[in-house]
Amino acid sequence: MDNEDEVDRMRARRKRSESSRVRGKSGHSTERSSKAQDHIETSRGERTYYSTGDGRNPRVRYSGQQNAANQKKKKRHHKKHKIIFKLLVIALLLIAGLFLFKQRTHEKGYWTIAIFGVDSRDGKLDKGALSDVEMLCNINKETGEIKLVSVYRDTYLKINSKGTYHKINEAYFKGGHKQALEALNENLDLNIDDYATFNWKSVADAINILGGIDLEITDSEFAYINGFITETVNSTGVGSHQLKHAGMNHLDGVQAVAYARLRLMDTDFNRTERQRKVVNLAMEKAKNADFATRKTLVTAVFPQISTSIGMNDILAVAKGISKYHIGETDGFPFSRTTMKIGKMDCVIPATLESNVVQLHQFLYGQESYTPSAAVKKISQSISKESGISEPGQKASSGGTSNSKKKKKQTAAPAETTPAQTEAVVETTEETKETAAETTAVETKEQEYGEKPTQEDGSLVGPGAKIPDKKEPDTKKEDNASETKKQAGSEKGSDEGVTTEPETNAGPDA
Repeated sequence: MDNEDEVDRMRARRKRSESSRVRGKSGHSTERSSKAQDHIETSRGERTYYSTGDGRNPRVRYSGQQNAANQKKKKRHHKKHKIIFKLLVIALLLIAGLFLFKQRTHEKGYWTIAIFGVDSRDGKLDKGALSDVEMLCNINKETGEIKLVSVYRDTYLKINSKGTYHKINEAYFKGGHKQALEALNENLDLNIDDYATFNWKSVADAINILGGIDLEITDSEFAYINGFITETVNSTGVGSHQLKHAGMNHLDGVQAVAYARLRLMDTDFNRTERQRKVVNLAMEKAKNADFATRKTLVTAVFPQISTSIGMNDILAVAKGISKYHIGETDGFPFSRTTMKIGKMDCVIPATLESNVVQLHQFLYGQESYTPSAAVKKISQSISKESGISEPGQKASSGGTSNSKKKKKQTAAPAETTPAQTEAVVETTEETKETAAETTAVETKEQEYGEKPTQEDGSLVGPGAKIPDKKEPDTKKEDNASETKKQAGSEKGSDEGVTTEPETNAGPDA
């Protein structure tokens, strides 16, 4: 019986299939399509499964050719959209790149950078290093004009949040660039964007890469520069040679650094002028150099400095350097005097409040700037300590080498310039120890005073001066033998020295 039932079911299915084909031929395709749709259960891949049948062997309708065509069409459509998406991404990246490039080169406003130059013999660039150079570099991003302001390192200001007053370069020694930036911002009402700290070796390397600079050396500068060249060779490990004459000279990196460090024949104010002059000449050489040289400069010097400025920003500036130019330069404080605070020879702003007004006029063109309450409070403290309570007149960047003892005054005196401050600085034990090493040339000169020349007229030792021709001094004659000994010993160390370092740095380094 079971077999007969199975045969009956097979016959019934065959009849239904034949009747379906007959109806299709008779024009009943719509009805067939509708019934077929009712029997469709699911679709997987290229096979369509129907719900009719006993479930053990469902019927299959193959539609491979049609589905393959659809898949190809979908792939073409997807590929087209993928190409469009890639083009959009590339366009967005280009727009973003141009935007980032313009951040430092084409947008309006100012970019203020604090520049610190440290006399570091061990490569230290932060806390514990003495900052010989403290300079504000303010860039007008719209016009490309750069203004430089040297903050005199002996300026008496507030150096930390505890209310300690000292020379401004003590802030860097105590707390590195972080404390120095905080002190500059608080005392001068600034919001400095970035900082860069360099040592003398990085400056020498940079100027050597640019091919040197041309400078006119005065007779008084020539009397000292060779001693500083020798000392700079020894401290940086970069080779150089001594100059043979005053007047126009082509200076290599070490010679340019030695020139920027000179101050024994005049004042620290004049030294900052020389520093800004070196920066200006180096800037012009960089502008006239090709991009490959500028890129070499960046990649060689960048690892030697400590800075918050990114490599991309530096390369962007290097690429568009033709836009930039150095405009006015000056020193801060503009109105000043010098006196001893305790045993320290300090530069006193006259007054800090009025000088901050001048600074914002100079850097940002703010004609009616009002100093903050913090600056007014610091200014009052300095006035109370120094006795300078009235604004003074703008001083020149040079001056004489006189120094005044501290005394109470109601008005700012005429500007005087500090004595040779390194030899009489009172500061911390750490500063004393470091200063003893970094001012070896200056200290030696102060100990020996004026130095005679050799019989052939050549200079003796670092910082030697040609003495004025005066009437014979009996004391000098009595000490002639001692003077000759000093001259002979210094001649061996400086006059006849080959100023190549003991390191492997060659003369062309």
